[in-house]
Amino acid sequence: METPLILETATFRAELQPDRGTNGGYSLVIDDVTQSHVNPDDPRDLQLPYVRRIAAVLATVPGEAPAVLHLGAGALTIPRYVHAMHPMSRQRVVELHADLLAFVTRHLPLPADAPIELAIGDARAEAQRLAGEGDDQWDIVLVDVFAGGAVPRHVTTVEFFAELASLLSPGGVLIVNCLNGAEPQVTGDTLAAVLELLPDVLVVGSEAVLARVAAGNTIIVASRHPLDPESVAHWLATDPISVATGATVVDGPALEELAGRVRHDAR
Repeated sequence: METPLILETATFRAELQPDRGTNGGYSLVIDDVTQSHVNPDDPRDLQLPYVRRIAAVLATVPGEAPAVLHLGAGALTIPRYVHAMHPMSRQRVVELHADLLAFVTRHLPLPADAPIELAIGDARAEAQRLAGEGDDQWDIVLVDVFAGGAVPRHVTTVEFFAELASLLSPGGVLIVNCLNGAEPQVTGDTLAAVLELLPDVLVVGSEAVLARVAAGNTIIVASRHPLDPESVAHWLATDPISVATGATVVDGPALEELAGRVRHDAR
């Protein structure tokens, strides 16, 4: 077995652990928590359940070459997947930790022909900059930001999500990966903020996590235009990993039962 590749920094330890997936590939593990998985030979090979749920949503977004803004990089699993599915898609990835991004791309480089722009910076600062410039050309804005297994508070407020909503193209879709872990209320609070800003919302997660009896990831999806929960549910129902992990879709009035309290910057 190959030896893990290791990055030690003053604030975290990252490893690229080989042969973790059923078809090979590498898992990015930060401070003993698996963040993402990449199969360099097949970027369509998505091993982690939460990533497959995001793929189910992406499959319903119209257009042959959606423009995608990623806040949070991980091992660049989803940018690689989007490029494999839509080679002409313009993508921008924003990552706070330059050393982590360099570590990942050095050992698992992106395809040379991929129109993927990598940027170093804070997700909130980048959202504010783009919103200030009137940049509203993103068909998908994907938020996947964590620090030490928790979501930084400044990317959980209604003001942050208002900035992201302003970046969406007319038919654009906001996708937020939340973690019901150390701070389980963050998911409900994020949902409350999104419900206040965008008219069409759905949630994808495991039944156990949504019932608050287990920790795990929940995907919040929102748009100004009607989403397609039936197609998302069909994708999940035909995917063995999603079936095995109890993935389900919630929309409509049932969302109010999952929503928490709207967070604001000044509180």
